[in-house]
Amino acid sequence: MMKILMLHGSRQSGELFKAKIQAIEKLTKQALNSDVEFVYPTAPFALEPLGEVSELRDRHGTWRWFQSESFESLNQGLEKSLDLIASVLETSGPFDGIVGFSQGAALAVMVAAILETDRGAEFRRLEAEGGMPYPTSLTNSGHPPLKFVVAISGYKASHPAYQAFYEPPIMTPSLHFIGGMDTVVDEATSLRLVDCCLGTTDEAKASVIRHPGAHVIPSGKRQLVGIVQFIKSCMVA
Repeated sequence: MMKILMLHGSRQSGELFKAKIQAIEKLTKQALNSDVEFVYPTAPFALEPLGEVSELRDRHGTWRWFQSESFESLNQGLEKSLDLIASVLETSGPFDGIVGFSQGAALAVMVAAILETDRGAEFRRLEAEGGMPYPTSLTNSGHPPLKFVVAISGYKASHPAYQAFYEPPIMTPSLHFIGGMDTVVDEATSLRLVDCCLGTTDEAKASVIRHPGAHVIPSGKRQLVGIVQFIKSCMVA
């Protein structure tokens, strides 16, 4: 059975993300003509809801992976979120790929980076300069490298403490969705993440699909088909 790990955005939950991405689930299962399991963990940090509260938000709450909403600052709580993901990998894996939205997309790329190669030396070098410690919970999980990562409105954690996630460049095949009207994670911010996922100069690993929407999970037919075709190509490669 194919398994995909699904990471929601800030002020969401696993259940809310599941409700918003049903079209992708359905098309993926149809395209691969096989059993596909989607796993939706919920982030560890609770938030007070803002504005109108939907039934799902009222029932499951609102959560985030990092305690900071800034792209540039230290992401307090990142280590706890990585530990939670490591636990999911051990109990529900192995996973073939990972899909994330916004904060979840930033975290998804970090997870893919750690699972694909040993970055311990670079983490230790940067830790001596104030960087975060090597996330050993992920490496100790024994999980194999992911076949793909899909980042919807993703961004790079730009604080120097996290540079080891992005150097050397991330080689896991990745698909990045950028919204033309996204004012939360604008195009320039998403492209900084894309630049970290290009792999070697002669074998680019990152693809980009632009959509006309804002900070949302794309629902247009072209975008949905693009996600499914990308996942299918990674699974048959």
